[in-house]
Amino acid sequence: MIGMKQAEQQSHSYHHLHEKIALVSILSKQMSKHQQQQQQSQQGFSSKIFLGSFSCDSLSCVSSNVQSRKKQRNINNNNNNNNNNNNNNNNNNTDTSSRATTDEPNHLLEFYVFDLSHKRNLSLTNDPNDKRLIIFNEISNGLHTIGIRNENFDDKHRRKKTFTLAIRLFAMRIYHIRYYRRCLHILLFVGLIILLFMLLKHILPEQYQPTLVLDDERHLFIRLFKDNDLRREKLRPFRILSGSLHYFRVLPQVWSDRIQEMKRAGLNTIETYIPWNLHEPERGVFKFNEGLTDLSSFLKLVHQHEMFTIVRPSGYICAEYEWGGLPSWLLQDNQMRIRSTYSGFVDALKNYYSVLLPILSEHQYNRHSHGSIIAFQIENEYGSYGEDKDYLRAIRSMYVEYGLDELFFTSDGARELTRGTLDNVWATINFQRHVKENIEQLIAFRSHNHLMISEYWTGWFDYWGGRHQTGSSGTYSADEFEKDLEDILLNSKYEISINFYMFFGGTNFGFTSGGHHFPSKKYSPLVTSYDYDAPLNESGDRTDKYFVIQRVIKKFYELHPQLIVYNHPRITEDKFEITERKDSKKAAFSRIKIYGYKTLEQILHDDILTNKCEVTDGPLNMEQIKIPAHSNAGASQGFIVYTNNNMEKFFEDKHVEQRVTIESIADNALVLVNGKVIYKSLCSDNSIQFNIPPDTKNLTIIVENMGRINFGPTLDHSRKGIL
Repeated sequence: MIGMKQAEQQSHSYHHLHEKIALVSILSKQMSKHQQQQQQSQQGFSSKIFLGSFSCDSLSCVSSNVQSRKKQRNINNNNNNNNNNNNNNNNNNTDTSSRATTDEPNHLLEFYVFDLSHKRNLSLTNDPNDKRLIIFNEISNGLHTIGIRNENFDDKHRRKKTFTLAIRLFAMRIYHIRYYRRCLHILLFVGLIILLFMLLKHILPEQYQPTLVLDDERHLFIRLFKDNDLRREKLRPFRILSGSLHYFRVLPQVWSDRIQEMKRAGLNTIETYIPWNLHEPERGVFKFNEGLTDLSSFLKLVHQHEMFTIVRPSGYICAEYEWGGLPSWLLQDNQMRIRSTYSGFVDALKNYYSVLLPILSEHQYNRHSHGSIIAFQIENEYGSYGEDKDYLRAIRSMYVEYGLDELFFTSDGARELTRGTLDNVWATINFQRHVKENIEQLIAFRSHNHLMISEYWTGWFDYWGGRHQTGSSGTYSADEFEKDLEDILLNSKYEISINFYMFFGGTNFGFTSGGHHFPSKKYSPLVTSYDYDAPLNESGDRTDKYFVIQRVIKKFYELHPQLIVYNHPRITEDKFEITERKDSKKAAFSRIKIYGYKTLEQILHDDILTNKCEVTDGPLNMEQIKIPAHSNAGASQGFIVYTNNNMEKFFEDKHVEQRVTIESIADNALVLVNGKVIYKSLCSDNSIQFNIPPDTKNLTIIVENMGRINFGPTLDHSRKGIL
């Protein structure tokens, strides 16, 4: 341990810094000891920054105020007064100069002492006029931080050496065991907070923002994910250019081809319905994993083609589909009121949604999995059927409950907009022709919303016995279609999004076609084909309307180069070249030889036919019949055969015909007496009358279900058979 005089003589030499460190260590220990004594006597240092005096012989504190009242030669004789001097120093909040004496009383060393117990940021002074030795002393639970500034730092090396001393200052910390305990407690507390946060993240549902954003000036924006980056980009201007493609009307083997054809036309979005009766054919029996029901595979294909998806999953979809997509087993309840808050309907719908909606939730675009769905329809053209706002709110609540958080919307005709939507839901419109008039009605209803045509009908469908709507016989030519489309996308002063219904129609497989019925008109069932005179015909070939869309969209993007095109930021390759028509032969028919057949009577008695039942209380409608193999569904589609093999008892006079009246029947009826056809009825007949001869032993009535009503005010009256 070096003497104080020697330390003073070397205090101006940076090369002997290690000796000055030793000196400061001595001062630090003594000062720590002194502070403990002061704390015990409740007379410790109170100011954050202060000046003090130290006697280098005893290393005890001497107040500069006392020193100014005594002569310098008597300093070493007044060590016993140090404690009193410190009390004076504790009560003095003004800065005072400090001096430390060496063995020679007249030779003093000036220094500052900084108390950094309050954990203030530590920095060395760069004042070139400050030539004194400075001691930085932090005393907090046994932690000492010491630093030195040498008097003879020249201007050239001042900054470098000051930085070096700051590093040494950090390196000379001595940690007490209580400091470790405090750190351990802090680490444990932080760890518990992190663990709690992670648990809450898994328990509480994560909040996602909708991909589509509407403003109050009729603009539409979209959020995109960056490649390999889950953070959302800024909002970009967007326009929905969509086409309807129903995955359940085309074989899965060609899903990808139809999607690619739509993309080549310039579309960025695929729209589809989801039919309830396809995915829950029997109550509680769900199908989502194979063939036409493999919804997830379809949605994944859309995403793989870098396109978006609009999904319309309401229980009722219309779509000229069997009972508008509703399952026929709902009609086993004689009190059933569909599309309402009737508990029997809502409970069944919620049970279906408990399976469907979690699947859709995983395919939302705003999820980290990068799905393709950007919007969900709440109900389909509800204004044409009812105006129960509680029912619409109930559906929206189910969507939210099961994790749907992309944009919600409704679609209606121009006259039904008020009845069919909610105040805080995006209202869109469906129509064909008369573009200006329909758009103005939508603006009058919701002046601030972005304008969206959810169904712009590219053609129409066919009824049995009605006019064919395809090609030259259609009612909406390609030239008319082009003019209207230019008015929508090129000539309008408004920003308008559009969905072409249909872009590809497809086929109503099996017995899945629906029908229309209005009180003033007869029931009109639809044909198996759903070609719709669409831009892609039923075979998948491009029609004239396909090239109309391609030309108009190419011009549209040339006018709006800032718009996002596909499901990625716009690149130079996003351009549309007009393609040539390529029709291909789709069928090759040959002669088919028939080796045998069965009569109706043989079929009815065949053991293969297992859907049989016997009743004595009169005929049942199709939905009431209990089929052993499908006890939860009843009969749904196809034919129902009513037979009576004991007709003799109905004839009092064996020589007079009997008049038979069936007041309500749906749909086509074929009447046989003793195996021979005596009467045929059309599906448009609600009741039938016919005579049977007195020798009648067997009466057979075959009723064909031509498809339950998919649109019209009589939607609830969709039971089939003899009613």
